[in-house]
Amino acid sequence: MRPLKLVMNAFGPYKEKVVIDFTQFHHQTLFLVSGPTGAGKTTIFDAIAYALYDDASGTSRGKDSFKSQFVSDDVLCFVELEFELAGKKYFIKRIPAQKGPGKNGKLKKWSSEVEFHHNGTVTTKINEANKEIQELLSLSYEQFKQIVMLPQGEFKKMLESNSADKEKIFRNIFQTDTIKELQSLLKDKASSLKQGIDQNESTLQQFVGMITKDVNETLEEAIRLFDIPVIITELSHLVESYQGKIYLLEKELIALDETYHNNQRKIDLIAALAVLEKEKESLEANKELIEAKRLGVSLAKKAEECFEIKQQVENISNEKRAIQQELIKEQKQLAETSECLLETEENYHVLQSAYKELPKKREVLTDLKEQEKQLCERAAKEKARTELVKENQNNQQVIQELNKQVIADGAQLKEQEHELKEIQQAKTSIMEKQREAGSLQQEQHQTKKQQEALIEFSGYLAKKDAKQEEFQEIENKYTQIESHYQEQRLTYNRNIAGMLASDLKEEQECPVCGSLHHPAPAKLGRNSVSKEALEESEAQKNEIGKLFDRISIELKGLSEAIQSSEKQLAIQQSEVPAEQAKIQRQLSEEAEKQEKLTKIVKALQKTVDNEETAEKEKQKTALQVRETESEIQLLKAAVEHNAKRIAELKGEIDTLITKLTATSLSAIQVQIDEKTNEISRIEEGYSKAQENKVALEKLQTQYQTSTKAFEKQLSTLIEREVDMQKVFTEQLAAKQLDAEFEKYLLGKEIKQQLIEEIEAFDKKNWLNQTNFSEKRTALEKEGTDQPVEGYVTKNQEIELESKMLKEQQRELIGTEKTNQSILSQIQLNDHAKKEEQEEYLLYKELSEMANGSKETDYISFERFVLGIYFEEIIEAANTRFTQMTINRYALIRNKDKTKGAGPKGLDLDVFDNYTGMKRSVKTLSGGESFKASLALALGLSDVVQNRSGGVSVDTLFIDEGFGTLDAESIDSAIETLFELNQRGRLVGVISHVEELKTRIPVHIEVTKSSNGSYATIKV
Repeated sequence: MRPLKLVMNAFGPYKEKVVIDFTQFHHQTLFLVSGPTGAGKTTIFDAIAYALYDDASGTSRGKDSFKSQFVSDDVLCFVELEFELAGKKYFIKRIPAQKGPGKNGKLKKWSSEVEFHHNGTVTTKINEANKEIQELLSLSYEQFKQIVMLPQGEFKKMLESNSADKEKIFRNIFQTDTIKELQSLLKDKASSLKQGIDQNESTLQQFVGMITKDVNETLEEAIRLFDIPVIITELSHLVESYQGKIYLLEKELIALDETYHNNQRKIDLIAALAVLEKEKESLEANKELIEAKRLGVSLAKKAEECFEIKQQVENISNEKRAIQQELIKEQKQLAETSECLLETEENYHVLQSAYKELPKKREVLTDLKEQEKQLCERAAKEKARTELVKENQNNQQVIQELNKQVIADGAQLKEQEHELKEIQQAKTSIMEKQREAGSLQQEQHQTKKQQEALIEFSGYLAKKDAKQEEFQEIENKYTQIESHYQEQRLTYNRNIAGMLASDLKEEQECPVCGSLHHPAPAKLGRNSVSKEALEESEAQKNEIGKLFDRISIELKGLSEAIQSSEKQLAIQQSEVPAEQAKIQRQLSEEAEKQEKLTKIVKALQKTVDNEETAEKEKQKTALQVRETESEIQLLKAAVEHNAKRIAELKGEIDTLITKLTATSLSAIQVQIDEKTNEISRIEEGYSKAQENKVALEKLQTQYQTSTKAFEKQLSTLIEREVDMQKVFTEQLAAKQLDAEFEKYLLGKEIKQQLIEEIEAFDKKNWLNQTNFSEKRTALEKEGTDQPVEGYVTKNQEIELESKMLKEQQRELIGTEKTNQSILSQIQLNDHAKKEEQEEYLLYKELSEMANGSKETDYISFERFVLGIYFEEIIEAANTRFTQMTINRYALIRNKDKTKGAGPKGLDLDVFDNYTGMKRSVKTLSGGESFKASLALALGLSDVVQNRSGGVSVDTLFIDEGFGTLDAESIDSAIETLFELNQRGRLVGVISHVEELKTRIPVHIEVTKSSNGSYATIKV
């Protein structure tokens, strides 16, 4: 992945829109991001990480803090990134959640948004875009932070972290979570199975303890020995015996229940017959009363039928009287309406004559309105002609002013084009000067390397001279001490016999000859030396000898270094001072040239910096000229169109003048009003007279029609009255009633009550007869051999016996169910225990192997895999670390066994070739730690690329860390970065170190102010 263009709008400390075009580096792939603290250097890396992974590069920044505090809510914060991968270009835009501009100038709450353009498609769902980018780059966010973007202070964590922390880091990078999960799953499964076995064992003991004691000896013995198979067998037999006893009791209870129900049926039938016999007697006693009520109801029904006919006769008579009254009223209204109609017709004929004269009056009114219209049209056309003449005069003046403006803008446009040509020439000159500066910088770099080699050569010579003097001094001292030691040793050897003899005693063996007699023992010399003094002298000699040997080795090493420098530089020792002076002069000349080029480039850059403003001004002027010319054309067209229209209006006005017969518009309007009012009065009067005539004629017709209808209705009612009176007389005779029939009428409620009483009696009588017959037949079928009291006594005896048997049955059922439940639980848990025990042994062995046991030296499977990765990382890191430390240090993995629990095997030590010993990486100085961290990060990058199927990582961003290095360390670190640069990798460095600004040619300078930060590229 290589970034091509980054766009930040209202992002972090950047208020304005910032565009960083990485293609402007002109194949320079090592660049420096510089600027004061807090200006926003790291924000550039944050924007790239956010665009790709929806998160910042470090751990201290959150997405909710991305929007710049220098802008208001009506500005939208977003990041755009264009990048290249495997020859293909991709584009992504992200908008964080924020309050931003909405429609119609209102603010709205924005949710996070994304646009990922790839392969001709656009992804707008955040989760899908994140997944697609991770698959495209083949790097997770954690891997990206470790091998592409090394945040400030974070990539040093891996160097000094313990095994547990490294295990977490590597787990994320190399995605060994599945192995860790497998270990946990195996461990949890084994633990779960063990708990299940223990639970089953506890449950078995619980249920075995619930078995009733004193059942049989075999079962009691099996319970005591906890023999589950025998317990299951014996308990099964016991349950079967209980089930047999329960079955026999059930049969006996069924037989008793059948006898009880037979007796109870006979008792119920005898009792029912006695009740029905009493009910029959009661019904016979009420029979006469019910018959009287039945007769009264029959007479009431006949009287009601006659009463209804009488009511009809009275209704017809009442209706006849009402019709007679309405007929008299209608006849009176008809006479009054006929008289009023005669008067209305006389007035109507008068108004009709005036109405016939209206067409002539309307023709006169039409002529008057036509004259009015022509007068109004003439006035409007004259007004329009005057306005058009005035408008053309104004337009001509505006056209003259605009022509002057076009001439002025054209001259300004030529000046702007000339300025842009000068800017293009300046850009070409800048590129030439930059190429010249690049070549000169390379020459300076080579000259500085040669100068450093000479300084190193001179240092070797000075060290050799000093060591030569020291060697001569040590050599003289060693010769003296050696001579003194030999003299002491010779003296000591000569006096050994005397020292031995001084310790001899009679009757004790001689340590030399073994004799018990010592006739002539040796004597001590004058200058004797003790053994202790000799040993002290020897120690001094050996110490000086070691120093002598060390200085000899150092002299040899210096001589070899001097010979190597002579061969490398192709000069002799005597030529060094002259060559140094020559190199110094050359550096001064090159620095002077570099300074001149820098001044020239800065001067040209000032011109180039105005390009965007000049281009905008040119475009603005050109647009202004086009707009002005377009406005002139529009005005000329308007003038021409107005002139034509003025001529047309003049002709139209002349034509109207020839048609007009009147000249006063107000006089014409007065005549029109008078004529209009006259016509309206005639029309209104005629219309009202006509309406009145029609209304009266209609009313007269209605009265005539209604009078005839009433006369007809009256005749019909008289006939109906006679007929109904005849029907009433016939009905009385048929019902055998007289004129006083109304005395038989009953109230509705009384009549209904009598009917219900009769119906209830009839129903009860029928049911009594039916039930009596059915019960007697049933009793004859059952057969009786004794009175009802005998059957009652027998059933009481059966109830007592059944109660006793049911109590025995309940006890047996309870015992059987308890033992059956215990048996089922014992069988179930015993079976489960056997199955889980087999599975537990398998998972226990797998868990111990995966999580680490004595057989695996307590190393888990995941830690074993991570150890392999770690060895590869260390090996890759040392190729650069040894180079950066001039072969002094090498990283090694600490495999020593330590006390205590917790992860081991991923700790780091450093081997110091100067001392020949290893020590913790935490003892390294700040600069050495940075070099070790950088080497480890680059080693991790190499391994992850290899392990990720050849993932191409063409970019590396490093945030700070160079401030802890000395000049020599900076050189070695920069050489490492140049090596990555030469391999085509884009390397970006954030640093405050001034020396890096001169060593790295391409800069992104970040400046800050009270109005936000700005970023500019300087090549």
